Amino acid sequence: MATVNVSNYKFQPELPADAVIPAREATVPKTLPKGRLARLAAPLLFAGIAGIDGLGTSIAFAALIFTGPLAAGFGMGVGVILLSCVVIALLIALRSRYPSSVGQVQEASIAILATAIAGAMAQPSLQSASEAARIDTAFAILGTSAVVTGAIFWIFGACRFGRLVRFMPFSVVAGFLAGSGFLLIQGAIMMVVGDRSLAQLLIQPLGHQALANLYIALIFAIVLTLALKNASNPVTAPLVMLAGALLFYAMLAVIGASAEQARMLQWLPSMPPTSGLQLPSPLAIVTGADWGVVAHALPAIASVALLSMVGVLLNTSGLEVATRREIDADAELRIAGLANLVAGGLGGAPGFSGLSMTLLANRMGAHARSVGIATAGVLLLMLPFASQLAGAMPTFIAAGLMLTLGFELIHDWLWGSRRQLPVSEWLVVLAIPLGMLAFGFIGGMALGLALSIVTFVYNYARLSVIRADTSGRQRRSSIDRPIAENAVLDLEGDQVQVLELQEFLFFGTVEQIIGAVRQRLADRTRLSLRFVILDFRRVSGMDAAACAAFVKIRNMLVASEVELLVCGLNKRVETALRRNGLDVVDDPTVGIERDLDHALERCEERLLASLPREVDWNDVEDYLAQTIGPNARLHDLVAAMERIDLEPGDRFIRAGEPGDDLFLLWKGRAKVEARLPDGRSLRLRTVKPGVVLGEIAIYRGGPRTADVVAEVPSTVYRLVRQQLRHLEKADPQLALLIHRLCATTLAERLTIANRVVQSLHE
Repeated sequence: MATVNVSNYKFQPELPADAVIPAREATVPKTLPKGRLARLAAPLLFAGIAGIDGLGTSIAFAALIFTGPLAAGFGMGVGVILLSCVVIALLIALRSRYPSSVGQVQEASIAILATAIAGAMAQPSLQSASEAARIDTAFAILGTSAVVTGAIFWIFGACRFGRLVRFMPFSVVAGFLAGSGFLLIQGAIMMVVGDRSLAQLLIQPLGHQALANLYIALIFAIVLTLALKNASNPVTAPLVMLAGALLFYAMLAVIGASAEQARMLQWLPSMPPTSGLQLPSPLAIVTGADWGVVAHALPAIASVALLSMVGVLLNTSGLEVATRREIDADAELRIAGLANLVAGGLGGAPGFSGLSMTLLANRMGAHARSVGIATAGVLLLMLPFASQLAGAMPTFIAAGLMLTLGFELIHDWLWGSRRQLPVSEWLVVLAIPLGMLAFGFIGGMALGLALSIVTFVYNYARLSVIRADTSGRQRRSSIDRPIAENAVLDLEGDQVQVLELQEFLFFGTVEQIIGAVRQRLADRTRLSLRFVILDFRRVSGMDAAACAAFVKIRNMLVASEVELLVCGLNKRVETALRRNGLDVVDDPTVGIERDLDHALERCEERLLASLPREVDWNDVEDYLAQTIGPNARLHDLVAAMERIDLEPGDRFIRAGEPGDDLFLLWKGRAKVEARLPDGRSLRLRTVKPGVVLGEIAIYRGGPRTADVVAEVPSTVYRLVRQQLRHLEKADPQLALLIHRLCATTLAERLTIANRVVQSLHE
């Protein structure tokens, strides 16, 4: 794991799944067997590399956890972590939807658990407890974390809730991983110097020795980091670790020091090498652990489960991108959950598929389930000798490996993310590890979550919840009105403010709406405000603070003698408003309409109340004179048109028929409707007297696209296309008047449409 785990969680902010494998992992050994021999050799070659890597990190992980008062459990710790690797690798290899997935115990989880276990050992109930009770409690925390992780994995996978974890902010994930790097470094330092104070390190001889050991571990970490950075061969890390061990034992031979003397100098773990397999008894863990202390560590255990779930989903998505193959993330959660439940039942550590190891296996030509099975087999062969190997591994190698992993987590997630994230989000990433150092893991986690919430609220509050802030001059109802009425609305429509709202409204965004209304009320360069329309059609919901803000808007408008209209309310929004003091149904100061079109129509009718209606036009000639200007030939134009009286329900324009007629609605009211595929009719708009219909079809031809039906007793004037063509030849002056009427109608409609489009883009 030393060569690959640092990139298990790598992803970009905009594509979390797009993991990038460091160059040292991407190169395939130059001499691989060919054909059938290659298919057999590749898994074995990879398993050898992964086995050495897994053994080294298992020893380092155990040394990180089982130190100080837990040192006697170091051998069992190595065995149980290595056994966890075997179980996780085997079950994932057998059940994963991607055959060559390689399961691993993850260093980020171990870093958090090591801190939690160290804190648990400081609890008063364990201060006077026996050594066996402390070790059993440590294994209980380790096993509980795997069981909880497995249970959450399985539940989320079974319920197909995996996608919900993707809502966790990237800055929080990056901060936790960077914080895990700091915890690894802190644990590596404690592994070497123990609990000695700075004064003891500087004054006491054993402190000087511990500092010297720390310098050696740091030098080894630098060498390992440089080797991994500059060498692309996957066996680099195992070779560096092996070379370090050989040099160490060669030095012991040169100076004539024994292994016991090396342990006294803390060059080797403070435990005699033992033979045979050492594993904790699950029954002893259950009966001997202090479960009250385990419960105290539950916040850290929960964070391990959550961070691990993010890791599973990101690694799965990254594997999809790298292999161009779709993988069921929820199925992977279920499989990883089962593996963790088994590992946790043995007192082991949590883990899941490692992205880098899986891709490394693929690049080495190993693509079958035999990859994970062979890896588990190699680790299983090493398991009986785990205690002996652990006792023989120099301390500076284990500590140096943890320092390397910690440095790389910090580099990848703290230093590397500074160019990918805005400053505000990067500060959240920085705050989490600093909070962990200052206040402990739980304090740092709480600080990171709090900062991410504050950042989210701040950024979301900057998003506009006002889709459009227009007036009745730009936004019109679907009623086709005569040009004279449209002219009045052009002049008086600015007395209507139309606010089209959107998204979820809460205390951080609703102030935008209050500000827009207040600003319009105070604007003395425009006509005095008479109506405010609030359109809630695109509002998904609101909190109590937003509801209170609308009560404030209502009171502000009442004081200014401005009428408030609301429209487009869904049941949830209406209920929220009513519960918080704005009863839109029974409040006499608030008008309610089912949609924006009807709210606009209501305001338009109020503005037009003083305008002379169609009954004040003397005759059709008078109307035409007001529309296209006085002309001596208007009488002839009316004479050229056919008068038709209609009853309610009469359809004088039919969809699908040739568009050969031009109509002027003189009296009554009509509706334009479309026929739906299921046979129902959909009302598109209402037509008022003085409106010309069919002018587009007169020019471009083609079939009608909608029906026009009289709603009340009505009168229309019709001019057929053939009559217009005849007039163009026989009486061009009269034909010109008809074209002027059509052009005026088209220009009016185009002007209104342009205003609407412009208002929506401002």
